[in-house]
Amino acid sequence: MNRLFRLIPFAFRLSVVLLCVARLAAGTPAIKATGNDAGETGASGTENSSPSADLISWNVNEKELPLLNLKGEQLKAGLAQSLAYRLDQFNFPILQTLIYDEEHGRYLLPAFTPSTPNHFIEFAVTDAKNAYLSTDGLKLSLIDNDSTKTIRTSDGAKYVFVRYPDNEFHCAVIKDATGTSLNLLYTAKGLVLHGIVDAAGRTVTFSYDAGGISSVTQTWMANSQGLTKTWRVGGPSKIPDAQIHYSHANDLKLLPTSAVVRAFTAELAASDKLLAHIFGGPSAVAAANGFEPDGLASSYPLYRGDTVGDDGVERRGHLSYAMHLYGSADGTGDSPLYVPAGFTTHSAQPSPTDAVVTFYYPKLGNLLDVTLAVFHVADFQICNEGDRVLIGRIGGPGGSSPLYKHSHIEFYRGNTGLPSLSSRAALRIDPGKVFPPRKAE
Repeated sequence: MNRLFRLIPFAFRLSVVLLCVARLAAGTPAIKATGNDAGETGASGTENSSPSADLISWNVNEKELPLLNLKGEQLKAGLAQSLAYRLDQFNFPILQTLIYDEEHGRYLLPAFTPSTPNHFIEFAVTDAKNAYLSTDGLKLSLIDNDSTKTIRTSDGAKYVFVRYPDNEFHCAVIKDATGTSLNLLYTAKGLVLHGIVDAAGRTVTFSYDAGGISSVTQTWMANSQGLTKTWRVGGPSKIPDAQIHYSHANDLKLLPTSAVVRAFTAELAASDKLLAHIFGGPSAVAAANGFEPDGLASSYPLYRGDTVGDDGVERRGHLSYAMHLYGSADGTGDSPLYVPAGFTTHSAQPSPTDAVVTFYYPKLGNLLDVTLAVFHVADFQICNEGDRVLIGRIGGPGGSSPLYKHSHIEFYRGNTGLPSLSSRAALRIDPGKVFPPRKAE
């Protein structure tokens, strides 16, 4: 075991130690694994993606094999679409995030079976404090402890989701009913899954390029010897063309089959460009039509618009009727933050938690009677600059991660101030309706 430990990169070992310390400080116990069926299968990795036809199995019981059963020296492109773990009768895509549906006050977890590729497990609030229960009869429970959410199955399996600085809940620990435990390790700001480690000391490390996962390195023990192997990722994809959409020039990510918006058109690109010009500096990039910028494609879900589950119910995405403003296409740049002139009232100061400032406009763009809410405002000020008013910089509290610096902007009907979480979805206005791009002559 000591020989294997020396094979694991120091940075990976340090990240494991830091993760354990952080969880102990947060009250999450360290977990040890004891085993599981070798045939657990996986799928789908990007946000709201549909499952791949080629599922990767986990060698959780075969301790002298690598943790992931990867075949061949070179894996096909789109490996992230094949990583999932069993959750009751479903497969849970481990690179997916736990979603909070603020309109209905419930949590949604993407999951699938061969017959239900776009399923969402829904958790509705119960009479017990901070407790939710699945609505599909599976008797899955969810405990809300603010920065951590824990899902438990009726047989005792546990899935722990931790909120990272990107404000998303990523799966950090899986402990199944037999005691098998997996720790999922992310980069410091939570945007990229760095690796997986089990209690036997086996590790999986992911490397990335502009197209997503570029290689996988695994370490394990066999015949008392420490082994390490790297698999390259590439080659032609076997995923049906109907499930693929290159929405940006450099994007190699899947567009999920459940996506409502099926193409990032020239008109949507023009809308994003116009909104960046209105609210940001010269290098600002806006994401206001369901798609994040292509510079985040290798480290963050690209499509964040509306999706439709297998039940036919449409669900709002994080960028449905909302926009992000970045200082650069990769999310790391800085930018001044502006709002249009013409508001009659505004917040005195940003709110303490999300640094949100609201502005009321009798007329804004093409619409009347609109409230503008700007979240994550740094260095707040009011400085008139002609048609625009400088209000600070992007990346205030809640949006100040160095790997993901942004402001979040929403438009509401009426003079609402900042609406409650439960009412925001019904009041939101599509940014493209407020400021529609000019059509080419």
